[in-house]
Amino acid sequence: MNVQIGGGALAVILTGMLIAFGVSECQRGPLNPELADDVSDAQKTWLTIEHRIKRYDPALTQVTRDQQGLTVFYRPATPIEAGDDWAPDMLRIVGHGLAALNGAPGGKVYTQVTVKARMLGDDDVELMYDMPGFDAIKTQQDGYFDFASMPRSLAFSPAALAQIKDDCRGMNAQAFYSQFCQRVGEAITSQP
Repeated sequence: MNVQIGGGALAVILTGMLIAFGVSECQRGPLNPELADDVSDAQKTWLTIEHRIKRYDPALTQVTRDQQGLTVFYRPATPIEAGDDWAPDMLRIVGHGLAALNGAPGGKVYTQVTVKARMLGDDDVELMYDMPGFDAIKTQQDGYFDFASMPRSLAFSPAALAQIKDDCRGMNAQAFYSQFCQRVGEAITSQP
């Protein structure tokens, strides 16, 4: 089958894609937060990092920091139901949240990021990432998703681990997030 698209049709398609991207960006709000003039530079940097991570998706609800790195809390708006294949959405959103951190001014200072996710219960999934390898993979096709699929360590509640292992037996999981499923075999069980 040979499909040809004329120049006018291609222009309309590209314009539509740009408009859709622009609308999506506008819905997320401004790239940088509005800050008072009396805020210190260090605080401005932190607030910008926090804003950019949370800006990507409302499911990234909270960001905290300590001496070691950042903790990002992932809380989907609707509860996950038993049997739902939740890993792809989580990995996509987490990957873009990590990209927002990496791209924010001062974001590269944080070399370790822990994601505490609510899947079946609060903090029943914990993913820990070493950020220094992010730049090497982010420019590849699906680079953010691939990086999110390769956390340094994973911990799941028993129920979440049982579900993700079951999901990883399916063909879709093996095709779309095989790296993550390989890592699931190394995951530890933790109590939330």
